[in-house]
Order: sequence, then C-alpha cells, then structure tokens
Amino acid sequence: MERQKIVISGINMVEGGIYTILHNALQELSKYSKEVPLEIIAFVPKKSGLEFPNIQLIEIPKSKKSWWYRLYYEYIYFYKISKKIQPDIWLSLHDTTPRVVAKKRFVYCHHPTTFYKPTWNDWKFDYKIGLFSLLYDWVFKINIKKNQTVFVQQHWIKAVFTKRFGISNVVVAQPQFSTLSSTKNTIFEAGKIHFLYPSFPRSFKNFEVIFEAIQLLDSKTKEQCQFHFTLEKNKSKYGDYLLDKYGKMEHCFFYPYRNYTEMQSLYYSMDCLLFPSKIETWGLPISEAKQFNKPLFLANEPYAKETCGTYEKVSFFNVDDAKKLAQLITDFTNKNLIFEGNSAPNTTEKSLKNWKELFDYILKR
Repeated sequence: MERQKIVISGINMVEGGIYTILHNALQELSKYSKEVPLEIIAFVPKKSGLEFPNIQLIEIPKSKKSWWYRLYYEYIYFYKISKKIQPDIWLSLHDTTPRVVAKKRFVYCHHPTTFYKPTWNDWKFDYKIGLFSLLYDWVFKINIKKNQTVFVQQHWIKAVFTKRFGISNVVVAQPQFSTLSSTKNTIFEAGKIHFLYPSFPRSFKNFEVIFEAIQLLDSKTKEQCQFHFTLEKNKSKYGDYLLDKYGKMEHCFFYPYRNYTEMQSLYYSMDCLLFPSKIETWGLPISEAKQFNKPLFLANEPYAKETCGTYEKVSFFNVDDAKKLAQLITDFTNKNLIFEGNSAPNTTEKSLKNWKELFDYILKR
C-alpha cells in the first residue's frame, strides 16, 4: 500500500472530553500506523502527554488565547502550511473545517452548544456558552461542504446536521474509550448509599437540579445517602457560585478534578450515577459508569438515551424536574425502584464504532 500523509488538527483541545478525543485519536492512529504505512503530522496545543510513536507533533499553544488566533491558524496558517506539506488527508478534530489544500478533507464535530438554547445563567456565568450557541452554526458552516465526510457522534446529531446544513455526507462515528477495570475503593463511608455526578462545572451541566432534589428528600432518606461531586474552587465562575451556595449542604462531598485512575475508583465505589446535563454530544460518564454495571439516573434528553443504549438499570428525569429526581433517589434508597430501562436507537444506518473503523474509512474513501 502506498504511504499516505495524514494531518490531524486539534489545536484547541486542551481539557476534559475534547482532550480525551485528541489523546485517544492520536494513540489509536499511532497503533494503526504499525499496520498501514502512514506519515502522520498532528497540530496540537501542547506536546506533553501526546507523544506517540510515528507521529510528528507541531505545538501551537496560542490557539486558545483568543478567537483571533484560532481564526488565523484555521484559515491562514493552515492554508500556507498545507501547501507546503501537501497532505493526502486532513482531518480536523475540532468542529471547524479549516482552509487547507489536501486531496481529501474530513471534520469531526462534537461541540454541543449549537443544539442548545442558552439561559440567563449561561450568559451570567460563562458568556462564551451563549455566544457559541449563537455563532457555532456559522462556525460549522464555513467550508463544511468541502469535506469528503462530516463525522458526528450520534444519529440524532446527524439528522440535525443533514437538515441544517443541507449536506448528505454525514457519518456517525461513535467515540472510543478505554476499558475501565479498577477495583480500588475510594474512601466512601460504609453503610451509606453513594451518588456521583462527575463533571466540569459549566452552566449547562445543571448541577442545581441535584441540589434542589436533595433539599426535597425526607430526613430518613437524607441520612442514608451521600452525594459526591467533582467541584473545586477557582475552576469556573459557575463552580464558585455552586460552592458558595451549596458547599455547606449536609450529605454533600466535593472533590478536586480527579485523574483517570482516580475517576475509575469513584465509579467503582459509587452506587448510582447522576447525570442531569442539558446537552452533550456524547456523555462520557454514562459510558464509563455502564462499564461498571452501575445504576443510572439520566437527563431525559436524546444524547443520554443514545449514549446509554440498551441497558436495564436506568431511569430518566426532565432536566428541570427536581421533584422527579428526588423521587428516584428515594425509591432507589428504599429499594423499591423499578427502572425504566432503555433501548438503543432503532436504526439501520451504519455507524463507525471505533477509531480503527474511522481510519479505515478515510483512507479507503
């Protein structure tokens, strides 16, 4: 097979789920290159943590400093350097379709706020969420029809993209995550029922509905439960607001951001996952909790149902319905909850299940 030159761009993928996507994509592409002859160049925000065999990393740390830098790199710098390096394939992993010269171009879209109607709290705590919800359609739309294929993570997003942007080349590529297997217990108090919401504090993550539900619990149920959150000071304006308002609530425990191994221990030790986020393009904690066969209380939203797939130990609540969530917690604690269960979307459309399938697709397309 002729050696092909592939460029991966992910210059703004610096934290959380989007960094996981970049890390996993490069890790899997490095493995893939052992079997398929490739020359791989990756534009990244920083090299540390992303050094994999057979991948040339080009560090661009300024991209996150401002949108002006981002626009410069996407539409000026990449154009110039693409003419110089002449790639066969350019895969943009972060929503935008850059101005480049390449034989084949692909984009991987995973930014959720384009599907989200911002609230006052979103503007108050992080105006970027409001701006992104208004502007990201425009950002997605630039050059989108120049791609060979547009990748999205779920079928409901494919339907939105197809209609909204007038394109027919949308393919579902589900994110691939490492298998979790920790049996190391976190120090949770014995004899209690432990609920966990692991999420970075952004306003659409909807922590408030959990705190409101806790306040609705009767005293007997409260005494049996403990609620655990990955929240710490000085990470976001919204997170500081939550800790100022709810940080001294009884039965609530707050942890700094945990590394990968420590998060596995939290999943292993908890009794039930709470996930009330209003919008996601996937919802990684749902997938991770499922690997430990844990009960799930999820937002009654399309992303949560598709991420969950076929699973018995799950029930849903509307994102603003603290009363319903309180009832689920009460019934679960008293061991008389009948789970709703969930089924995977009924579709005959083919989707790509992992990075290997995605790389096969773009190289053979």
